[in-house]
Amino acid sequence: MIQLHKWYPFVHPTPHDIKAIAADKRAERLEYEYRLALEAKKVERAVDALEIELYNKRSRQRIIELEIFNSTRHFDKYV
Repeated sequence: MIQLHKWYPFVHPTPHDIKAIAADKRAERLEYEYRLALEAKKVERAVDALEIELYNKRSRQRIIELEIFNSTRHFDKYV
């Protein structure tokens, strides 16, 4: 007679420490959160740089508009 375990042997998992598994999962989660925080920080720095650039361009545009307004006023005196 053929025995079932001869053809389909049972594979028993090796005993693992539940605390070690929990610590590994926690370490993976913390590493993932750290990577996400680094990416968020990079995005925040890029956004800040773009905001500064936009602010500088707007202020430069306002300065140019004021210079144009003042120069036409200056020319009106001579006319």
